[in-house]
Amino acid sequence: MISVAETSIKYSILVNMLTLAILLFGLISMVNMPREEYPAVDFGSTIVVVPYPGVSPAEIEQLIIRKIELGLNNLEDVDYITSSAEEGRAMIRVAFTTKINSEEAFDRVTREVNKITDLPKDALDPIIIRLNMREVNPIAQVVVGSEKYSALGLRQIAENLKDGLLNIDNISKVDLIGARERQVWVDVDQAKLDAYGLTLSDLSSSLSGRNLNIPGGSTKFGKVEFLVRTLGEFDSMEQLASLIVQSDATGRAIVLSDVAAVKDTLEKPISIARLNGTESISIFLYKKGDGNIIKVMKDVRSYIDRFQKGIPGLKISVRNDGSIDVKNGINALGQNALIGIMLVFIALFIFLGWRNALLASFGIPLSIFIAFIIIPLFDVTLNNLTIFGFIIVVGMVVDNAIVVLENIHRLREEGYCRKDSIIMGVDQVISPVFSSTLTTIAAFMPLLLLTGIMGKFLGVFPIVVSIALLGSWFQSMVVLPNNVMQFDKSNISQNDRSTRILAPLVKHYRKGVTWSLKHRYALVGGTFLLLLVSFGILGTGAIKFEFFPSPASQTISLQLQTPVGTTLQQTESIVSQVESFIMNMKQKQDIEYVVGNVGAIGGEVQREYATNNAQINIDLVELKQMKYTQEEIRNGIRDYLDKLPGLYSYKFSQGRSGPPVGNDVELRIKGESLERLAFISDIIKAQLKKIPGVTDIDDSFAKGKKEVRIIPKHNALAMSGLTVAQIASTIRTASTGTEVGKYRGDGVEEYPIIVKLAGAYTDDLENLKNLKIKTRTGDLIAIRDLADFEITSSLSKIDHRDLDRVVTVSASVSTYESKGRQKRRTPSEVNSILLGNKLKGTEGLLSNFEKRFPGYTLESGGVQEEQRKSYSSLGRLFILALLLIFTILASQFKSYVQPLIVMMTIPFAFIGVILGLLVTGLPFSLNTLISVVALAGVVVNNAIILIDFINAEREKGTDRWHAIINSGSVRLRPIILTTATTVSGMLPLVFSTDPSAQAWRPLAVSFTFGLVFATFLTLFIIPVIYSMVDSFFGRFHMTRFTEHKKFEEAIDCATKE
Repeated sequence: MISVAETSIKYSILVNMLTLAILLFGLISMVNMPREEYPAVDFGSTIVVVPYPGVSPAEIEQLIIRKIELGLNNLEDVDYITSSAEEGRAMIRVAFTTKINSEEAFDRVTREVNKITDLPKDALDPIIIRLNMREVNPIAQVVVGSEKYSALGLRQIAENLKDGLLNIDNISKVDLIGARERQVWVDVDQAKLDAYGLTLSDLSSSLSGRNLNIPGGSTKFGKVEFLVRTLGEFDSMEQLASLIVQSDATGRAIVLSDVAAVKDTLEKPISIARLNGTESISIFLYKKGDGNIIKVMKDVRSYIDRFQKGIPGLKISVRNDGSIDVKNGINALGQNALIGIMLVFIALFIFLGWRNALLASFGIPLSIFIAFIIIPLFDVTLNNLTIFGFIIVVGMVVDNAIVVLENIHRLREEGYCRKDSIIMGVDQVISPVFSSTLTTIAAFMPLLLLTGIMGKFLGVFPIVVSIALLGSWFQSMVVLPNNVMQFDKSNISQNDRSTRILAPLVKHYRKGVTWSLKHRYALVGGTFLLLLVSFGILGTGAIKFEFFPSPASQTISLQLQTPVGTTLQQTESIVSQVESFIMNMKQKQDIEYVVGNVGAIGGEVQREYATNNAQINIDLVELKQMKYTQEEIRNGIRDYLDKLPGLYSYKFSQGRSGPPVGNDVELRIKGESLERLAFISDIIKAQLKKIPGVTDIDDSFAKGKKEVRIIPKHNALAMSGLTVAQIASTIRTASTGTEVGKYRGDGVEEYPIIVKLAGAYTDDLENLKNLKIKTRTGDLIAIRDLADFEITSSLSKIDHRDLDRVVTVSASVSTYESKGRQKRRTPSEVNSILLGNKLKGTEGLLSNFEKRFPGYTLESGGVQEEQRKSYSSLGRLFILALLLIFTILASQFKSYVQPLIVMMTIPFAFIGVILGLLVTGLPFSLNTLISVVALAGVVVNNAIILIDFINAEREKGTDRWHAIINSGSVRLRPIILTTATTVSGMLPLVFSTDPSAQAWRPLAVSFTFGLVFATFLTLFIIPVIYSMVDSFFGRFHMTRFTEHKKFEEAIDCATKE
């Protein structure tokens, strides 16, 4: 049989060169790896947008949404379909299950949409968008302002800055907020127009017929060929104003300036950007999917510094910088990882001395660099999850090296020469060490099969951990023997440091395990009782449940809505009041900048524009320097907003950080009648308001603006020789304006010429009714004589989910005061209050929903929906992990029973998990469950080698009891050392106070406490259970060992002798 260690020593130079190559290429890969705060969850979503200008949401729903939904409903592997019918636009989103990638999702949707041929002919072609989640959210907001420049000058500066930013590597696109395009307005005076007997159509025709530059082909004059071009474009504003529209009865020319004011100005604002209360222009930056956000933002800031220097008086500020959160998270976890490595080395130094500590610690960088070389092949970036995966394995990757070094050390103590002790030391443990590595990987790998968004989000863990652990096995079996042979020239004494440290401990352990074997039934019974108590504590609610801890961000995003129909200026006034409050609130010392965007809010897929929308992003000081919590800042703002007149709704939106799990509370009401859905929504919102700690209550029911419906009198139109289109065109020109051409002047750029009524005339509906249109005989007739006017209310949006109409009620959870103490409400508690708890048998406020509202259904979404998916999936995967571990152990021990003994450490480790959460006050979350799954593969490792040594002792003829005691004493040093190193790697995170690392503390605490408790079980309970199981099967001669003395015969007699 080939010896791995002997081969490694024989080909020493090859092993050294391979090690150097790993270190070099691993370092290069790490430096070049893209950075982001969390993995971008790309779960195969595709958007279909169909523009249909001028059509109401109800018509969009019937003519477009229903048809496309039916066409897409037959697609396989679809998770859900959501649709939204808005004025002039249909949007359908198809979300596939996690096994479908974005490219395949896009192809499937495109094929099905292309089969739909009965969409309205006058609707525009469908636009199909493939969502890349790394490109959906902006990475930063660049705010441009100056008191020195006019609005027109500032817009031009912003345009130049935008063009430069687009040329930066890995910037994919930019959006401008608050920048208005230059336009030429022809503001028509209706009274003068009527006095001269003119109409808006006359002005539009004159302008469009005059302002032309038309090529006329080519012609020959003699032998020379000439191009022919008719030039009629306006050269100046004065020329435009002096355009003759027609002549009056006296023959005097009526020029444009007689009936209208010609202005070189900017378009009407559709959005307004503000920085600390001052109007400005915002530029939102988006990066390409494979871009390194830290490097991209460094390039952005460098370019802005150069740009700003060339323009005196210009102020440019980079706000909501996503790279700050990325750096904070990576630095916080990176520092914890480095401290963990140092603690691991210290633990190794104490027990093994500096030379062996260095040899074992070398496995940390080597294993991590192996992972850095391989994980990019799985599209893994350097992010918080990647680093946390490395923190988990920092202590684990030295475990294999410790086992090997300890065994070599023991053999040298027994008198073997250096080379033989290395070869024998590796060969003796290569099989159990490989099994223990596989069991750990077996626990983590099923996480790759975790369904839902969290499965995609957490898929980094098993990849990083598994590759690093395999790297550690390679290091301990191939690289380590060679290193020991080359660098460890020391002589081993019988009384070295580790022996001196552990000798008293071994003595006490032998007494302890002997006592445990003697009182084995009481000890096992007590442990099972403690396990039941742990489950009981979890059931009493002493430990809060939380799905996924919210990662800390340096930006708070607040979305505001004023009532539908509120003008942009009125909304800006409300936003100004909110900004002023925020900049002067009690917690103002923690607030650095306040950036407002009026007229637009950031949606899940794209920015949503409306005059009643606004978003305020609050940039905070460094998280470590904050005097108040973010929750205190939010609650202070909530108290103010709840009393602010003129505000319709508000909510604090989920930031860029963490998985996109949706709202804390999300209830979807499905049914046919929109009015009934809105009524039920109001009832649910009223119930939510009664629950302390529930905030930001809102729904998706969108009331539309008041609508003026113009109903043509068809007989009157026919008699006048007019059409409905002429009425619509006149109304549109008067109210919003009509583009009749382009103005270039003496420049190169073109600007639209807009004909419209002056603002004073559009404020009153009567003025629109009095607008004149020329009949076919040339007479003027008022629109009121051709049509009736009605004022009604309309809907601005109709939502669907899985083909049904839906209204979604959403809310957030926060802290609240109860009996003089601050408590935090959890989404699970709100769900139980509303819908009841089946486990506890309690009814909820909405338990009788379907009886109360027949024909309507209620679904839980958001956090609760993802929690159900993840917990259910994780439960199945935990069983799969146990089966994999059992299979590996059964192959190792060639037994069906002994694997069960080893695996008894898994449920008992749960006692440590509960104890850790109780001591630290942390909630039980998905991270906790992941730690339990991870522990399943880790806690069995020490038991594997312990059982393996017990079996080896018994095969030599040693009785059961002495084999257990002797093997436990021999394995005490490596068991304590491997546990100490793994715990040392986690300790910095367990005690971390860094806000950027708090999301991962529950996992670190659960893992650490569970491992420590499992180690105690391995040393005392596993030997006891082994003895009980072997004794039971020994009575029936069902074990491979023939010796089955009773405890009293083997131990008590030996003691008496």
